[in-house]
Amino acid sequence: MKHKILILLLCCLNGFTAFSIEEKPKLIIMITVDQMRHDYIAKYCDRYTEDGFKRLVNKGFSFDNANFSYVPTMTAVGHATIGTGTTPVHHGIAANNWYDRITKKEVYCVSDSTVTSVGVIGGDGLHSPRNLKSNTFTDQLKLSSPKSKVFGISLKDRGAILPVGFSADAAYWYSNKKGHFISSSYYMEELPNWVNSTNAKKRVEAFLQTPWSTLYPIETYTASSQDQADFEGVFKGETTPTFPHMLPNLIKENGLGLIKGTPFGNSLLANFAKELIVNEELGSDEITDVISISFSSTDYIGHMYGPQSIEIEDTYLRLDLNLSNLFEFLDQQIGEGQYTIVLTADHGVADIPAHVKGSVDYYDYNGFKDAILEWSNQNYGLNLVEEITNNQVYLNYEAITNQQLTTKEVKEELLQFLLNYPNLTSAADMIGRVCIGDAAVCERMYNGFDPKRSGDVFYSFQAGWLSDYYQKRGGTGHSTGYKYDTHVPMIWYGFGINAGREMQEVAIKDIAVTLSDIQSIPYPNRATGNSLLPHLQK
Repeated sequence: MKHKILILLLCCLNGFTAFSIEEKPKLIIMITVDQMRHDYIAKYCDRYTEDGFKRLVNKGFSFDNANFSYVPTMTAVGHATIGTGTTPVHHGIAANNWYDRITKKEVYCVSDSTVTSVGVIGGDGLHSPRNLKSNTFTDQLKLSSPKSKVFGISLKDRGAILPVGFSADAAYWYSNKKGHFISSSYYMEELPNWVNSTNAKKRVEAFLQTPWSTLYPIETYTASSQDQADFEGVFKGETTPTFPHMLPNLIKENGLGLIKGTPFGNSLLANFAKELIVNEELGSDEITDVISISFSSTDYIGHMYGPQSIEIEDTYLRLDLNLSNLFEFLDQQIGEGQYTIVLTADHGVADIPAHVKGSVDYYDYNGFKDAILEWSNQNYGLNLVEEITNNQVYLNYEAITNQQLTTKEVKEELLQFLLNYPNLTSAADMIGRVCIGDAAVCERMYNGFDPKRSGDVFYSFQAGWLSDYYQKRGGTGHSTGYKYDTHVPMIWYGFGINAGREMQEVAIKDIAVTLSDIQSIPYPNRATGNSLLPHLQK
């Protein structure tokens, strides 16, 4: 009997050096900074406060070579990967929007026509996690610990919903119509009183009454390019992309959605997070709760001005203050050392080609699509392509069958055409797993392929090249398998986390698996990531 008890104890204790069965963090905070490239940590380090990003880096554990292992690197896909611990081939969120072969229409990643909007009239709340094909870390937590509370918040609906999956107590996101945080009937029938009270404070209008000027004297922004740049975007009503941005004069043309493209959108969300933690009593007992906070303004600003802009530097300096304030609040509300934070991003971003010297440029997107259609007509006498989107080609199966062809032979011919197209460097047949070009990029393509939602052939232009869409509107984009889009921060801090640093490559899909190990619960049901707990416990 004594031997059996000893074996049982060993089994129970195995793997729980830092996190014993009795000891768990009171609150887990999953922070996602939308479009945060890894280099932003070091680039602005000398200007960060000691209690924001530096607090995480100096007192937490940083994985400095954390990458997404798939394409397309987009917001919805990244947030789903963070929550599920796997890639689109398993979790099914194949892009922000994908083409549906049955309806012949585009599907939005979190669209759900069976729910109703809560907190606003109209379609802003017609969203839920139902398109996910895997559950999440927080779903497993709710199964194992039903009294745990789970919430997701973001300015973006997809950023709020996807990391926390099916069983969250609520997800809240921003509606441009009234400048309010809203939800859907998937979670509730009406907003809680505290959310209504928060919305009634009209913080958005207050933030937008002040011009966006730089936090510090503009001449001190030496890590950024000059303020005046023709290749940057502008708000409606602006003639130049320069400071100060006169927000009060821009509200009429841009509406209350204007705040999303300013650093004050992050401040709005940080304030909402604190009010949620207080009113929902997160971390108030020994049962672990979770809040997922996705800061979206960094993405809107990054798209418009690019990663070398004064606007993006100013945004991160202000976000650093938001984080410092949030961490101080957590120390007081939850208790220092009683909560665990993991901070990461959903994707990176490319430099603006017009700003970069070297072999980068824009390609004619419509010209490229027309060339594929011309190839089909010349080779087969008709159009065998059903859709081209997300750097993917969807073939028309019915037309191929009617011509007594096979998809295999059509894909082989298409790959040869793509191989010879100027500045297109990689392409792959998803089913046949035939790759031309960069094998590492193709591997990410395979990981990003959902058989029912993705195209038949993925392709990639040369590194740094963007669609001329960005040349016309200004700014930059993301979605590729290159490092500037895949390499993002991953920093752990707080309860049970030892300080340290690791340069070995890890994957963002490892986060959900590691969180599951911290809680001693099963992994998400389609997880393919690896646990990083041994590193955090060194």
